[in-house]
Amino acid sequence: MLRRRPDVARHVRKLVVRPRRKGFYGFSFKDSALISAAVRDVVSCQRLDALTTFCWEDEELPYHDDMWFALRMCCSQLKYIKTSIGSFLPNTNAHVFDFKHLYGFSLTLTRSFYEFRADGFIIDEAHPLASRLWDMLIKWSPDLEELEIEGSSPFPVDVHRLLDGHWPKLRRLSLGDVVLDWSLPSTPAGKRPFICFLEEHPDLQSLKLSKHNIHSAHLSTLDAPDLKLLSFSGTMQQLQALPDIHYSSIQSVTFTEPMHTRDITAVAIASVLHNLTSLLNLKVAFHLHSMYDSGNLLRSLVASCPRLEHLQLTCTQKPSFQLDSFSKAIKGFLRLRSLDLAIVRYPGDDTLSTGAERIAMSNPRLKSFTLTFLPLPYPLQLPFSFTLLPFAGQSTARGSFHLTCDQHGLPRSLHARERRRLVWPWGMGYTIRTRRYTSDLRPSGFPGKRKQGMEGFLGLITENSSAGEEMRMILFCGFLVCLALWGFLASTRGHETNIGSIHVL
Repeated sequence: MLRRRPDVARHVRKLVVRPRRKGFYGFSFKDSALISAAVRDVVSCQRLDALTTFCWEDEELPYHDDMWFALRMCCSQLKYIKTSIGSFLPNTNAHVFDFKHLYGFSLTLTRSFYEFRADGFIIDEAHPLASRLWDMLIKWSPDLEELEIEGSSPFPVDVHRLLDGHWPKLRRLSLGDVVLDWSLPSTPAGKRPFICFLEEHPDLQSLKLSKHNIHSAHLSTLDAPDLKLLSFSGTMQQLQALPDIHYSSIQSVTFTEPMHTRDITAVAIASVLHNLTSLLNLKVAFHLHSMYDSGNLLRSLVASCPRLEHLQLTCTQKPSFQLDSFSKAIKGFLRLRSLDLAIVRYPGDDTLSTGAERIAMSNPRLKSFTLTFLPLPYPLQLPFSFTLLPFAGQSTARGSFHLTCDQHGLPRSLHARERRRLVWPWGMGYTIRTRRYTSDLRPSGFPGKRKQGMEGFLGLITENSSAGEEMRMILFCGFLVCLALWGFLASTRGHETNIGSIHVL
């Protein structure tokens, strides 16, 4: 499209590229080569001269490395780069680390990167790729504002060279499963080098940590009164260890590790969140020990976060939240405007549409929310990626809902988009089905509510109201009349048959 419409391409400021084809599971060199060549050709034609942000979201680096050269030479306003590295490392003369004067850089270490242990170029300072990467960030990008090094693995990689950087304008730092100062000694004052790094960047507003970055006990030594964090992501222990001076400014909290209710009580969670007086956004995942824990957790969240506007809850295992009780429990969030709930569905529990209607009817203040039914985890926990499973994965269902209310604030309609994804066995890909519909939430018999054909008629029959009772009585009387007519006709026909038999005799 960008090649055919140069009038549109010249206005594009952010371009996100995902080479994976729809319905295809896994990485494909063919797709990577095709898409990277297309991006290179479009950029070379000077059609993306307004581009400021480019994101390459795939399992590996682009097949054609000269795509980065075209971006650097033809997009003079490009200041933010996002890419990923997998099992195939770039060449020593790769163009991906040639950018200068960046405002933002994001590097994702994919699962295949950790599996093949291809992290030598990050650990070994003498490696040419390592020197080029850190020179690009530390030497040639002094005005860096956003830095992200993501990855998930129980075996983190060492990126202690990051601590050599000093970016006065750094506002956002996001770190995955990487090691920063495990091999470095503490300062004479007893502080870890990463703590000193945080104190040297007082303009930080968003900080994301993992359990491998720093021990929670070391965060208590942070002495940066000018540091005003607005967003924090990490474990609950790390948040609890932060000095109290930072609690008043935090508006968004994301817990990166699921909380086990067997180890952490609802009271402990509430005591931590209660100190965050400005909290507006909360993302948390739970592993419930029993169904009784769900009610206690929800009540604790409501009591400790009265100003919450955005809530994201995830429960990836059974037992989980039941939609009926959940929709009633979150009524206490008087300012809640958006909700993202992901649970494992119980057999016989509400469907996506029914559960969404329950949430909408109980919480008319919501403007939009999403509901996701997660599949059950595999009985065998695999520590490595294995895409050729001989059995089909269970489907994942996700619905996005937008609630519309009338002038009195009562629910009027619910606009829905459901998306179901089923993974096929033996790496044969997956199937996605999408459905859009609108549900009328007004009560039956409301003036102006449309009733469509047989569905509306059946709804009136089963309705628990006086109109429903009258309709059921009319149908019952009609059935009795039909039964009487059938009996009368049957007896008349039998009488005529008997008269005919007498005449024959």
